[in-house]
Amino acid sequence: MHKVPDALSGARVIDPDQVCDAVAVLADADRVTEAATVLDVLGEVNRLSILLALQHAGDLCVSDLAVAVRMSDSAVSHALRLLRAHGMVTAHRQGRLVRYRLSGGLPRQLLEVVSAAAVSAGRLHAHGGGDGAEATEGPLATEGTVGTEGTVGTEGGEFA
Repeated sequence: MHKVPDALSGARVIDPDQVCDAVAVLADADRVTEAATVLDVLGEVNRLSILLALQHAGDLCVSDLAVAVRMSDSAVSHALRLLRAHGMVTAHRQGRLVRYRLSGGLPRQLLEVVSAAAVSAGRLHAHGGGDGAEATEGPLATEGTVGTEGTVGTEGGEFA
């Protein structure tokens, strides 16, 4: 049986069962705050673009991300610092390069939902199987954005 918490017993309540349910789902304030922070970070188009690029193209360095999302290296670095501080991306060294990778958890789950609505279908070169084979499982199975006829456009031309 549902009951309105004692702390709220003096409040005007129309449907105590629904109020009890609403209070129950909001009981873990830390998790609700964490989710709000993730949504806030995802709510900025440049950061969202960086995260989508990492989700669909795999690990990328700052300069490659900058080209992909059409931002300066310094703007991408700044965004990555914020994303790292919130645990949404991790960095790992590969020789002299530092590559960034999407972390798991809630951000990845939300990006799957965003990708379904915002990412154009197209075959990925690096992770979609350049030989015509598509990724069939894992985070890279969702098709990513590429230009028409399998090219990615840049200001100076196109990459095949």
